[in-house]
Amino acid sequence: MRRPALDATQGDTAGNGAANGLLPGTAVPILLYHGVGSDASSELRRFTVSPAAFDQQMTMLAEQGYTTLTVSEFLPALHGNPAGLPARPALITFDDGFANTLTEALPILERHGFASTLYATTGFMGDGGKGGRRGVNRSGDAMLSWDELRELAERGMEIGAHTHSHPMLDTLPAEAARAEITGSKDLIEQALQAPVRSFAYPHGYSSAAVRRMVATAGYTSACAVKNALSHPADDRFAIARLTIEAGHSLENVDAMISGRTTRLAPSREHLQTTGWRWARRGMALYRRARERP
Repeated sequence: MRRPALDATQGDTAGNGAANGLLPGTAVPILLYHGVGSDASSELRRFTVSPAAFDQQMTMLAEQGYTTLTVSEFLPALHGNPAGLPARPALITFDDGFANTLTEALPILERHGFASTLYATTGFMGDGGKGGRRGVNRSGDAMLSWDELRELAERGMEIGAHTHSHPMLDTLPAEAARAEITGSKDLIEQALQAPVRSFAYPHGYSSAAVRRMVATAGYTSACAVKNALSHPADDRFAIARLTIEAGHSLENVDAMISGRTTRLAPSREHLQTTGWRWARRGMALYRRARERP
């Protein structure tokens, strides 16, 4: 069920959303997909859902009465207006910009009348049109061309940015991170001749400094991962999502979106998340030092 557009300019999983102090019905499942297809590189196979499984999952959402929103349509709820949400809201998002988002996922979404948001990694985009060269990622998976990205936008999918080269932004020097955040936005806006309002952090990683860069660049929202349910008190620059993997059964997905095996997104970063960031930064500094002549 597609909701009319509103006027909108990582963590572990445990527990039930109701235990977090919010009223029942305020938990919002935001599903994160990567590829939807039958063919994927070994690196992406875990994150590539078959078209049949994707269709079953979308059918389940429809049968359970969920109304879908784009990320920007969800934004008013994060600005203190949860009353504008439908009774059972859900969001469907795609990261990276795989070619099968157009060929496999979109026809299923259109059949159900579902809204969605795609976050494109601009450095993986091809330079051809429908009959030209598609892009390829580092693993050799087919990525969208710029003409195909335009087609997705014309057919109603919200397009956001996912950096240019898909790095862990919170391990980069400030200028390099800023270039990834602003450069991808500029390229997509030039291609679509439309503003890009939403961003997604590669690998789900961010930091307070990275989130400030995203806000300063002119984005109005940004998605993290967290593997938790979002809610009206969620951080609009670190929106929680649930990663859907190839190994998830329909029952697994149902339990995730219902809150039986997931929790509401926390208001503060876990200590282990902070510790893992410092570890990754140390590894990145070591690699950069090794690469210097």
